[in-house]
Amino acid sequence: MKRTIKLALLLFGLIFAYHASAQAQDFKLGGGLAYGSEVEAIGIQAGGVYNFTEKINGAADFIIFFPDNYDWWELNVNGHYGFYAKDNVRVYGLAGLNYATLKVDLGQFGSNSESELGLNLGGGAEFGIDFANLYTELKYVIGNADQLAISAGLRFPF
Repeated sequence: MKRTIKLALLLFGLIFAYHASAQAQDFKLGGGLAYGSEVEAIGIQAGGVYNFTEKINGAADFIIFFPDNYDWWELNVNGHYGFYAKDNVRVYGLAGLNYATLKVDLGQFGSNSESELGLNLGGGAEFGIDFANLYTELKYVIGNADQLAISAGLRFPF
């Protein structure tokens, strides 16, 4: 788990370092809460979004869910395509890849873990407020770990 968190922090650090010279509205970092239908638990999400063009964005996020008897985390890399942008509101579709890991502690028998690769399909919206953008996303992960994921939070421009 520590290795995964270090990898996610490294990924976000590299994104931030690479885009340090980007214009303020081109790069956003933020976080929020997520809920997964398969894991049936709330999670914490952290991620970043880079605006390649007015309509096309790249996004990466890391979510740690907190179910009762096991560990579940996922890493998502998505592309966003903006369908509507007006009056501080942006609506987009998303598609990308999901990498999820499930780890179960079996007590004296050790532990067991499994990783799955899936495809993300969904959409979201961002609402500009004074100090950040409020976002909400709905996506379905297609793969062995099928689940509907809902997330919401804040993204801050850099």
